Amino acid sequence: MKHYLLITLFAFSVFSASAQIADGSVAPDFTATDIDGNTHSLSDYLAEGKTVILNVSATWCGPCWNYKSQGHLTNIYETYGPNGSDEVVVLYIEGDPSTGMNELNGIGNTVGNWVENTPFPIIDNAAIANSYQISYYPTVFRVCPDGLVYEAGQLTGPQFENVIQSSSGCNTSLTGISEKYEMLADNVHICDDNVSADLNVKVKNYGVDAISSLTFEVNDGSQTTQITQNASIPKWNEGMVSVNSSFSTANDYSVSIVEINGNTVDANQVSLQDFDVNVAGRALEDIEIHIHTDNYPSEASWKLYDSNDVEIATGGPYQPGTADQYGGGGPDANTTIVHNVQLPSIDECYRLELLDSFGDGWKYATGDAGASVFYDGTEIFNIVVDEFGSSLSVDNVVKRVQSLGTEKTAFDQFEMYPNPSEGLVNFKSDEGFSLKIYSLSGQLVYESSEMQTQSQIDLSQLATGVYLTKITIDNNTKTEKLILK
Repeated sequence: MKHYLLITLFAFSVFSASAQIADGSVAPDFTATDIDGNTHSLSDYLAEGKTVILNVSATWCGPCWNYKSQGHLTNIYETYGPNGSDEVVVLYIEGDPSTGMNELNGIGNTVGNWVENTPFPIIDNAAIANSYQISYYPTVFRVCPDGLVYEAGQLTGPQFENVIQSSSGCNTSLTGISEKYEMLADNVHICDDNVSADLNVKVKNYGVDAISSLTFEVNDGSQTTQITQNASIPKWNEGMVSVNSSFSTANDYSVSIVEINGNTVDANQVSLQDFDVNVAGRALEDIEIHIHTDNYPSEASWKLYDSNDVEIATGGPYQPGTADQYGGGGPDANTTIVHNVQLPSIDECYRLELLDSFGDGWKYATGDAGASVFYDGTEIFNIVVDEFGSSLSVDNVVKRVQSLGTEKTAFDQFEMYPNPSEGLVNFKSDEGFSLKIYSLSGQLVYESSEMQTQSQIDLSQLATGVYLTKITIDNNTKTEKLILK
């Protein structure tokens, strides 16, 4: 990770010259409570014949964070831990007595949020680290079922499997779990309502066998459809699987995986995920694309494609700053940059691709990084992004049409005036509504959940400039620009 330079400069964070516990020693026993209030006893785990992995780290330790981010211990835990075959215990031990919950949650003397994306128990107990006489962070131990402890080092998942099962290691066989997965379903973006489209699902395989087929259940709120797709996902790898079905914005959808390689997934392992179905916003010709940058704008760019994948507009990369060697900060960082785009005259839908040249997405933002599409002052598409790698593509963000429909909406009788305003802003509506106003950097500057049908607010205390008002009436939301002068 580019923003933790210690990772590339030092292999370990050394804090003491004293020798740590010798390999083959009897592991010091402990009973400790994790940050969720659960009790863990080393001797109890060993009596059950389990191998115990202790990852002794410190929140401020760059190499510790690097090892966490690689996910090797998560892989072992998910496959062989209590929610897998229940043969291995993985424990994170916070070994620095000066750190606590704030640091574990990413506040203060820390390189990140250690609680986030850590499925195994976290124990904040420096006494355990002291009893094992560690001399640097991270120190990773394996305690075999016979009670003897050995320093394992920062092993990969396959290396841990080998050392646990080999005769020169713990000499303990591992079975693992056959069908286990983690999935993340994208929202579906369709050009027109009530059409067939692909639901893209990212699947992580925690089972010991490679995944060759998956059976999905797609539920639309009234009926369930099973769809089987071929796949090729080795153990501890991810794969993207597309599930084609018919979708309508009138329904509420969820998806789950019920079979892997033709075998029924245990009910305790089935994960149900909701997803949204969005139809492309309509525009006559001219649109605005708003890019909400993170702290590294020189890495960010975007492209807009037509239905034949012909590029019709592009923007970025933006001006680098001088806050660090990677171009952080500067006038284009953590702000909104507006691009005017003229759509071709043909009626069709357009795909938006967000790009990051460094390959870590737009995750270093003080507000919400992402993109919005506006037509005639109204937001018709919005996406908030984080870490997406080098590129993120979203289908059907806008559709070019020759004329807009005349159907009645909740906003037909809504008015906001004057606009531009010198501070006093009036609102008129058939119904009460909620109002949020944001700066272009994404900061919420005004909020009211009980606006009356005729209301006036005073924004004279705000700086002049362009703001975004988000109005919600009966679960319908629209966004309009407001100019303060």
